[in-house]
Amino acid sequence: MKENLLRKLIKEKIKKEGPIPFDEFMNMVLYEPEVGYYMRKDLKIGREGDFFTASHLGKAFGILLSEALIKLWNKLGCPKNFSITEIGPAMGYLAEDILEEFFMRSFSSQIDKYVLIEINPTLIEHQKERLKKYQGKTIWYSSIKEVKPINGIVIVNEIYDAFPVRIFEIRNHKAFEIYVTLNEKDDFMETLIPARQETIAYLEEFAPQVFQIEGYRSEVNLMAKEFTLQLSKLLQKGYILIFDYGFEADEYFAPFRKRGTLMCYYKHTLNENPYIKIGQQDMTSHVNFSALKKWAKEVGFKIESFTSQSKFLVSLCDETLLERLHKERLTEKFKRLILPQGMGESHKVLVLSKS
Repeated sequence: MKENLLRKLIKEKIKKEGPIPFDEFMNMVLYEPEVGYYMRKDLKIGREGDFFTASHLGKAFGILLSEALIKLWNKLGCPKNFSITEIGPAMGYLAEDILEEFFMRSFSSQIDKYVLIEINPTLIEHQKERLKKYQGKTIWYSSIKEVKPINGIVIVNEIYDAFPVRIFEIRNHKAFEIYVTLNEKDDFMETLIPARQETIAYLEEFAPQVFQIEGYRSEVNLMAKEFTLQLSKLLQKGYILIFDYGFEADEYFAPFRKRGTLMCYYKHTLNENPYIKIGQQDMTSHVNFSALKKWAKEVGFKIESFTSQSKFLVSLCDETLLERLHKERLTEKFKRLILPQGMGESHKVLVLSKS
């Protein structure tokens, strides 16, 4: 079984190299070719899978996001050779909804290409089948680094939360990191090793208060910094739309949140144990938007707006659009996108620009 093979690969790495940092463990669990969670041939996302995103709540999200894309295109001066890029398009639902909306509104001629960046070869095949009627508009890449610099808009929907994270724990006012090793029964176990300098620097900048809280445990996402740099290299002029769940630093590292935000998803159930169902369950952590905004500025982006998903989506609505959602029986799906008990407050929207 794939789960056993992945577990075996991780154990072999530990036996060869010794304890490995949690972020390396998480990277293998999620992204090991063919057997990592996101790389599986049988990966399903949505109602049939382990989790869903906004794009799986019917067409409501696609309709609203299309409205935002057209408004941003107008703000850019209605340019030609304009592209939409979606990173991690999963089953292709959002791309389908946006392209369908563009064709219905006679906007498709303004779009040069809809670019899909997907690392899973099997998902690419699903996406191509779903979007086959838009063959002239769609193009695929397996890495952001393969795409030439573009003018347009980049959609980053629940990507940052899936990056491997370092886990730290405070002992006697010092930061240690969780490393993964094996016990006498050859099962995974955690061990504490003094934190790497990058981890300490991150905590000193974004969460200095945690050094005073014995046993405090949470995450450090440094891959988010590298990915933001890649986004800056990708976009010459235009906008980045980032949708994800998370907090600003003060709330992320609040004293009461002393076990962090790392969660595992298996068939729409939650658990906090990353050492079970290896390769069969998703693993995520919330986004530190304070760090993300700072890093975005450092690589040349301007912060256009940062708000809750609820406020962002509601701001796109007028009476005509709300009436359409009602007629198409999408009102309940819309409510799940905007209400606090749904995704309205937990999910944030960060809009970056570059000119």
